[in-house]
Amino acid sequence: MEEKYIFLITAIILYILVVYLFSRLAKNREIGPRRLFWISLFLTPVLGLALLLSSHELKMKPYTEQNYKCERCGYIFSESYPHCPFCEKEGHTQELKPVNKFMT
Repeated sequence: MEEKYIFLITAIILYILVVYLFSRLAKNREIGPRRLFWISLFLTPVLGLALLLSSHELKMKPYTEQNYKCERCGYIFSESYPHCPFCEKEGHTQELKPVNKFMT
């Protein structure tokens, strides 16, 4: 009886491991790792593999770019300044906060 449980637990762990590995391979694919993980987990890893192989690679890879934003006027600068130049013309000294802008 215990051998059946050990075999069942091993099969479940192996199943989840295969699903996880397939989802890691989908990192730079159109289907995406999360979607492929859930499809493979609830349907079958064979269907997940078929979707992985039929999915195209991403042409553009997203990245982040450091910019600086004025909290008062909301303007975003690509270069760092000690204070916002637009607010400084109006007589205010507003520091710029670093923000990460999502780019594609």
